[in-house]
Amino acid sequence: MDNSLVTIAFYGRGGQGAVTAANILAKAGYKTGKFPHVMAFPVFGPERRGAPVSAYTRISSHEIYDRDKIYNPDIIVIMDPSILKTANPTSTLKKDGIMLVNTHEDAISLRQKHGIPPGVKLGTVDIVKICLDIKLLIGGNTPVFNTPVLGALSRMFPQIPIDTMCAAIKENFSNQKIADLNAEGARRAHESIVIN
Repeated sequence: MDNSLVTIAFYGRGGQGAVTAANILAKAGYKTGKFPHVMAFPVFGPERRGAPVSAYTRISSHEIYDRDKIYNPDIIVIMDPSILKTANPTSTLKKDGIMLVNTHEDAISLRQKHGIPPGVKLGTVDIVKICLDIKLLIGGNTPVFNTPVLGALSRMFPQIPIDTMCAAIKENFSNQKIADLNAEGARRAHESIVIN
């Protein structure tokens, strides 16, 4: 992977925070000092909770001129595993890319079930379990997907350390208690991810 320009695609459903995750990732990339040029943007159809949403981030050591959708990302983040049943986002991933999936399934069976090529670095993490364990929930019952998935991503893409990621996450919240809980979710996912 060329670390001078890294492209990331988030795939989820409306309400899961894919757009916010893309924005926080851009901020975290910038905060490292390695990626002074960043860009984050969403792509969605009808805006409604539960509809498929994709969001993209570019982080780069040099100026970014490409403003188009990312068609061949270095990293894919699947926030909702049901996306894998209805679409094939792995078909666009670079052959030596990174794929992170929020799932309770193990990486080996996921790789076999969805034909994920052996050259792809695959990580799995059960974000729902983490959120339920620490009560990182919206409205008392809906898990927060975006901040924990960023913690897991920092383990797979160590160019953005977990401390930097957590600092960017915390800046997104004005309430200190909520900021700390989201950072804790990120750290738990960072520790829990299984990489295959």
